[in-house]
Amino acid sequence: MKYRQRKLIKVLLSALLCLVMVFPAVMGASAATTLSAASDDAYTWLKAQQDLTIGAAGDGMVDSFDDWWDASNRVQVAYTYDQGVAAIAFMLKGDRVRAEKLLSKMADFQDPNGSWINSYWWINGAGEEIRQHVGVIAWMAMAYMTYEKKYGDTRYRPTVKKALDWCIAFQKGNGGISGGKTTWDAPPALTDEVWTSTEHNEDMYNLLKYYANVFSDRTTAYNNAAAGVKSFLDNVVWNDTLKRWSGGWKNNTNLLDPSIPMDVNPWGVLSLGLSGVRDYKQSLAFIDNANGAGTLTDPKYVQTLDYDGQGHMMTAYDFDWQYDCAPAQTQTGQPNGNRCADIWLEGSAFMSLAHFMNGNTSKADSILNEMIKKQGTSGTLLGGMPYSLKGSNNNYWQMKQENCVSSTGWLIIAIARYNPFTAEYLTGTSLSIGSINPTSGLAGSTVTISGSGFGATQGTSTLKFGTAAATITSWSNTSITAVVPSGLAAGSYQVVANVNGAASNSQAFTVTSASITPSVSSLSPVSGAAGSSVTVTGTNFGSTQGASTVKFGAIAAAVTSWSSTSIQATVPSGLAAGSYNVVVTVNGTASNSQAFSVTSSGGAAVSKLYVNTGGVLSAAAGTGATTNTIASAGGTNHDGTPTNATTYLIAGLNGTYDATKATGFNLFVDAGANVGDGLQVQVQYDFTGDGTWDRTETYNYFATNPVVDWENYTQGQGLKSSAGSFANLVNGKVRINVWNAIGSTATTLRTNASSANGQQSIVTIPFN
Repeated sequence: MKYRQRKLIKVLLSALLCLVMVFPAVMGASAATTLSAASDDAYTWLKAQQDLTIGAAGDGMVDSFDDWWDASNRVQVAYTYDQGVAAIAFMLKGDRVRAEKLLSKMADFQDPNGSWINSYWWINGAGEEIRQHVGVIAWMAMAYMTYEKKYGDTRYRPTVKKALDWCIAFQKGNGGISGGKTTWDAPPALTDEVWTSTEHNEDMYNLLKYYANVFSDRTTAYNNAAAGVKSFLDNVVWNDTLKRWSGGWKNNTNLLDPSIPMDVNPWGVLSLGLSGVRDYKQSLAFIDNANGAGTLTDPKYVQTLDYDGQGHMMTAYDFDWQYDCAPAQTQTGQPNGNRCADIWLEGSAFMSLAHFMNGNTSKADSILNEMIKKQGTSGTLLGGMPYSLKGSNNNYWQMKQENCVSSTGWLIIAIARYNPFTAEYLTGTSLSIGSINPTSGLAGSTVTISGSGFGATQGTSTLKFGTAAATITSWSNTSITAVVPSGLAAGSYQVVANVNGAASNSQAFTVTSASITPSVSSLSPVSGAAGSSVTVTGTNFGSTQGASTVKFGAIAAAVTSWSSTSIQATVPSGLAAGSYNVVVTVNGTASNSQAFSVTSSGGAAVSKLYVNTGGVLSAAAGTGATTNTIASAGGTNHDGTPTNATTYLIAGLNGTYDATKATGFNLFVDAGANVGDGLQVQVQYDFTGDGTWDRTETYNYFATNPVVDWENYTQGQGLKSSAGSFANLVNGKVRINVWNAIGSTATTLRTNASSANGQQSIVTIPFN
């Protein structure tokens, strides 16, 4: 990320800094000898920078610079981009408390229109750099995305939604989202920036794709915006001759920005993947191999420089292409340093992570080991990383030499092998298909793909036979089990895995013949109640069930026996009375349908559920009061995140959603004489019983008192967060998770109470 040049404090002070700044790496103890230790030291520095803001208007923010020439007289600036980077770094170090404090403070500072300005004076909360750039806003949204994906906590979704809505309002006809707003062009008015930044659009792409699947009312808008951004990155600012990105697009001239900053290339790889419409990973080779005279047409990015004034050298990456020490000026023509060779520590971390993603672990580690030569080793410097080595002008602004949040946070991110653009850890393993077993078979048959670099879970990754995507039944980093797409004609197909935008090598699979279509000839009986048994007779069902199914309408039936000509199935409980088409699907190929009439529903329709023993919710009250022990929080804050939860479940429910009602509960709890405990409940709904929790409600925790007696925890404590919309229950499920959010001792929950016992723990649901 880029810092704009500030006013010089004093000419003499600046001269003093030039003399002193070459020496910080050799002050005190030796630098960290392992990357793990370097990450821990960086974390120590970030914590100290956050603690500086305690009691200030920006309490929770992280001071962006270690002003080490006078630690008692700090500049007191918090850059918005840095806050996103620091929050991610805190989460990677397992420090949810600090991350939440920072994220919540930034949510408080968000403008009602969804934006943040580029930086704040944390001491009083006033704006410092009065520009609203899409990129810095996207980085805050990235931090919230990491929080949501890491902890399953959706509390910041309204903040993200406002931010993304604000950003996409700047999308242009070429698909790119322009820079945002500035007061620099016509102060003090906020006017549109005249450029569209490549890096800002790289920031936005995955955010839009992820939240398009989160916000149902934004699915179309965000997907369309993401498609435009992708087209801009692939077709407007990508140079397919040189295999790299340009810095951006000038909206006032309708011309490419001729500048070629280094960062847009590793960020493009981290955002879009190793390959796709373009071979993005080639941009890394462009940066590494550029060894020219330092001009736009003949650039150089890798520099080897003295880092301590004693002839000790380090090799890493410069921000820009120029190194002739030509003088630079500000926008108003004032002297602004020189364009000399430099090392940009933050950007070097970008390259390390991108090389790791490309499977070059030794290269990634080599870059990091060079970087930590410059890491602070004592005092307020301990663990900090400078922004740049020499403080040169990078053709945009004069770079700082102080330790800073961006370089230090990115050191933690790169060492963790974490991709903040997708909020996922990287595998660092070359993506490759080693073998397919078997190498031939019917369309609809099952195959196992062995190899490496597939990723621990499928996510948005795909496996294709030619152009046809396969149905996945299991996915790991080294093995994929898939169903050959039904309908493929006999012939040879190239099988390719696509992971995070990168395509593997291909392996051939031969489809021996088209899939055999199953046929249903009769049902016996042709009508009956939900929950009753039915025999399905026909042909080509296969000798065993495997992954095949029999469905009544959209609901899969439980199968008690299966052969090639006969299936014994149970009519799904909870089906309402009416006619349903029964279809058998074998290896992805569906049969014809036969009609079955459900004469009556077999499912329960209830609105009051009793919390009973054995992890059960029941429509019937218990027979005698007992208790369940809810595990201690262990002194850790688990607010909003079920941890060591006790779960209670009921299935087979039917009901019509009543929008005039809401979820309620009465949970009788007791923490004895213990102090500081807080019980929390989460209520979840699976409306069709398919295993997907369609609606989740998490309530604020209930702080128990230190008196031995039952206390009534109710929905009146307030809803902390919710996700998903209500629908009717059709053979559905309801589950509650109960856990201690805070405290150091276990809590007791009263269960199985009869009406005679009283104080019954219950859950009421909004259904008729």
